[in-house]
Amino acid sequence: MAIGWPRSIQPSPLPVVALRRQLSWLDATAVFVGIVLGSGIFIAPAEIAGAISSPLWATSLWLVGACIAVCGAFCYAECGARLPQPGGFFIFYREVYGPGFAFVAGWAALFVTYPASLAAISLIFARYLNEIFPGIAATDLGAALAGAAALVLVAILNIIGVKLGAGVQKALTTFKVLALVTLCVAAFLSPAAPAASASVAPLELLPKGLFGILGAMVVLLWTFDGWSDMSMMAGELRNPSKDLGRAVLVGITILAATYMVVQYATMSLLGSAAAASSNQVVAQAVGVGLGSTAARAVALLVVISTLGSLNGIVLAASRLAFAMARNRAFFTWFGEVHPRFETPARSTLVLVVAALTYVSISNFRDLMGFFAFNIWLLYSATAIALLKLRRLKVGEPLQWHAPLGIFPPLVVLLTGAGMTLGLLVQSPLRSAIGLGMLLFALPVYWGWMAFQKQ
Repeated sequence: MAIGWPRSIQPSPLPVVALRRQLSWLDATAVFVGIVLGSGIFIAPAEIAGAISSPLWATSLWLVGACIAVCGAFCYAECGARLPQPGGFFIFYREVYGPGFAFVAGWAALFVTYPASLAAISLIFARYLNEIFPGIAATDLGAALAGAAALVLVAILNIIGVKLGAGVQKALTTFKVLALVTLCVAAFLSPAAPAASASVAPLELLPKGLFGILGAMVVLLWTFDGWSDMSMMAGELRNPSKDLGRAVLVGITILAATYMVVQYATMSLLGSAAAASSNQVVAQAVGVGLGSTAARAVALLVVISTLGSLNGIVLAASRLAFAMARNRAFFTWFGEVHPRFETPARSTLVLVVAALTYVSISNFRDLMGFFAFNIWLLYSATAIALLKLRRLKVGEPLQWHAPLGIFPPLVVLLTGAGMTLGLLVQSPLRSAIGLGMLLFALPVYWGWMAFQKQ
């Protein structure tokens, strides 16, 4: 039975106020790649090297991650094609599970998941900015101020105009993909680089064994995380039925190729043991091949990558508060479109203000660990939602369907079950706290119901 509002008080959505359909599939691809390609790739190669010592076998693990990611992205893309409105999963859940489930998921994402993620990325931005300009973010206060400045900057860009935000995203995404691949390939091909060992047999595990591979997969899938955010913009794509699927295919291909190049280059240049123990694995690998000056350029690359992730997340996730407000699950004031800029300016502000709050709170990083348990629950909920939307033929006829029929949602469900069980066994306390944080939205929902009665 769907969690829903009692029929007597179920609020009707506000009259439609459309955001302009002005974004192309290239814009969607840039947002998709820009959100996903953040700081994770500068950490994950070390974790994978710690589980598998062969460069080629370790590199092939990214193909597994890419297959899971593309299945997850396809689920969100087809749901977005069937329900092409701003708001992404909130719209899907409202249609399939009812307003109550959508409310809980939406409030949890708006006030915990997205702002905590933005805050974490902004502090990584500040940390590497301090390496380029020593002293600018050397203290906790300085780092918080630098991270806050980055958040304010991307908020302004996205309030001024959707095309401006999307244009900046295309520039940042293009630069960081090309720069990262170029640095790694140049370091690998440098005469100063050590000879690489490309042996693939036998499959050689380091002492972490199969549990190490499971841990590496958690980090690897986190590096692909963000596939759900692009669907938030379905209401602003010129042709969402085609554009979402095309953006997913192109985006995952770019990401998988980039990640594989980085993994192979870092392990070949450093060796598996040194790569596994490195805290700055990409910078160290580039330094081996091209020298310390090039290694310092990696700090600039991280700054640009994190800035691109911040911009992409704000561009996409700001549509959540807008959609919730339009469906009376949030204060209607946030469902207005700016009369001059034609952007959801108020919903952008509420997201960034929430993120700024997290930046100022110490030890907030644990929130992401607590909430990791819930992320896969919601991914699984979207896979089930897609199956129901298909059965009900919502939005048909469609110009584009996720290929391979039931396979993409099935992969997401199986992976979600495995990840949820693994996290529950590995970190039962954090998983319980994360679930509790999600369920805390229920009393908020009941309070909101009472507020709507007045």
